[in-house]
Amino acid sequence: MNYINALVKAASFSLLCLLSFAGLSQTSEIAKVNIRSSLHEIAKLPKHIREASGLEITNDKKTLWTHNDGGLPMLYCIDTAGNVLKTIQLNHPNSGWEDLAVDKNGNLYVGAFGNNGNDKKELKIYKIPTPDSVTEKVVSAGIIKYKYADQHAYPPPPHARNFDMDAFIAMGDSLFLFSKNRTEPFTGYTRIYKLSQQPGEQIAIPTDSIFLGNGPMMDHWVTAADVSPDGKVLALLSHACMWLITDFHPGKFSTGKVRRLDFGHLSHKAGVVFKTSTRLYIVDELEFGILGGKLYSVDLSESSGSH
Repeated sequence: MNYINALVKAASFSLLCLLSFAGLSQTSEIAKVNIRSSLHEIAKLPKHIREASGLEITNDKKTLWTHNDGGLPMLYCIDTAGNVLKTIQLNHPNSGWEDLAVDKNGNLYVGAFGNNGNDKKELKIYKIPTPDSVTEKVVSAGIIKYKYADQHAYPPPPHARNFDMDAFIAMGDSLFLFSKNRTEPFTGYTRIYKLSQQPGEQIAIPTDSIFLGNGPMMDHWVTAADVSPDGKVLALLSHACMWLITDFHPGKFSTGKVRRLDFGHLSHKAGVVFKTSTRLYIVDELEFGILGGKLYSVDLSESSGSH
């Protein structure tokens, strides 16, 4: 797709989306409920997985995959004891690798869209077949190259810096991206963009927005995302909490109910995946050689909370 033509086509649609964000997000704000749940440490990650960022589960919910944020372009298959069972090297640089997603056909996506400075003009997502079936040691992926339809400055002014991404999911035939808000002053909204799952040049269209809190900024960053196996619960991860969105219309997450789940545990959490509709796994990055670098489980059936 030609970028200029696609931008022209998307402009009016993007404007309508932007105008509707505030109203859609207000519903989520009203529905917000605070709950608590225990974060259970189940394994330490190997030392060479120091910056575990993405997390996904494949092979009929039996096999976990993760990667580092930077360094070697490797995907690591691990078990719940933290042992590495398999590695796959992508024939692409590990630059801005932030999250993993799996579609309904088992294809794995690597979100190379980290954009701390909000100044990148072209972002990428890598797509490979079901990694459990890959026999090659080095794999060339299909590449989705994209730009944001509503970004016109690189970087934009501080109040508009909401183009960094750490999180995405595959749902239906689309990919949904959730921004890591870096606005100053902080607005508290995560922006949601939509892409096709097909490799090629694309324009990411803004489709929605969710208000997650007034700040501080680092307490309300979205660092990873996943959707439950039944497609009914969206999880958005942050350093000390996770937001659970339910009862949403397909593709319109702000129409749902938002609950904030507090862990009572602070670390650089950077990957989340549903094992079942009530159990999730989380990974965090190793900081200062002592904090994080672990695999955790969360059982939502243990959660308690109040309005």
